[in-house]
Amino acid sequence: MRGFLQKDIELLKQNRSFLGLVAVMVLFFVSVKNDAFIIIYLGMMGGFLSISTISYDEADRGMGFLMTLPAARKTYAIEKYILGYGVSFLLLLTGFVVSVTANHFRGVAVDQGEWMLTCETGILIVVLCMVLLIPVQLKFGADNGRIVMAAVVGGTFGLIYLIAKVMQSFGVDPDQMLLEVQNLGIGLISLIILVFLGLTSYISCRVSIHIMERKEF
Repeated sequence: MRGFLQKDIELLKQNRSFLGLVAVMVLFFVSVKNDAFIIIYLGMMGGFLSISTISYDEADRGMGFLMTLPAARKTYAIEKYILGYGVSFLLLLTGFVVSVTANHFRGVAVDQGEWMLTCETGILIVVLCMVLLIPVQLKFGADNGRIVMAAVVGGTFGLIYLIAKVMQSFGVDPDQMLLEVQNLGIGLISLIILVFLGLTSYISCRVSIHIMERKEF
């Protein structure tokens, strides 16, 4: 596990140009005062950056070499989640600090409830991206994985749109439901999100482990 993490951290260090682009985008969103997007954007970039290490591992048949090392395939799969969540949450925290600091210098008061909801939304989006992308990347590889992921994302949005339309046809207002969910309180919402993300992460990790144990290199 430690060896895989050290390898991936060294790979991430080579993406200085990507990190520079992320820094430029953060400065842009700070200038246009889009604080919520800073947090979510940084978290997603952390996830995508971490998942890109799988592509590096597969380049030039590198995965076949890695699997000859004295480490279980299960360890490799679990390490990708640890790396992805670690880097994503670190960048989410960075985005939060940047946003709070920018608001401090602007003299803008921070609504703690709103910020909490923004951070939870960022975590929810990041984790959902990770639990979908990692198994797809491990199963189909970089090129085919993009096609499958585009189909999954498109299908998900289509399903959400269809559900919203069905709810409206039965006289249920989706916007009103969201307002009622917000009225549950930050504590209960946080607990629901935590349980949901824990369950989806566990299922996704088990799927990734199964893929790695059955995959031929």
